[in-house]
Amino acid sequence: MKRDWKIIRTVLLVLEDSATPNTVVNASKLPQFDEQEVAYNIRLLSEAGYIDANILESKTGDGRIIAALARRLTNSGHELLDTIRSDTVWGKIQDKFKASGVEMTFDLVIVAGKKIMESLLS
Repeated sequence: MKRDWKIIRTVLLVLEDSATPNTVVNASKLPQFDEQEVAYNIRLLSEAGYIDANILESKTGDGRIIAALARRLTNSGHELLDTIRSDTVWGKIQDKFKASGVEMTFDLVIVAGKKIMESLLS
């Protein structure tokens, strides 16, 4: 599976938009994406410390994620989302990575986003 930035950004936006601080976002709330891809990207966000989530994996050894429940953004998750929330900044981030041929990592997306936002403020 691959890290999917559309899913990552959507999960962060949905969590931020939740009416309560303790919510559940899972694949059923994002029907536009494949269930296992959503689960995988929720796990990546959780492992990186951007969200709190509960992940339940299959015990059959097939690597399938039975449930991935995103619960809330962490402070780091808010920082990441603040960097990629704006459609304008997000578009420029994607263009920059596409033009350079460099893969998007969490750290590089944040660095690129901050530089783009600074240039917009100048």
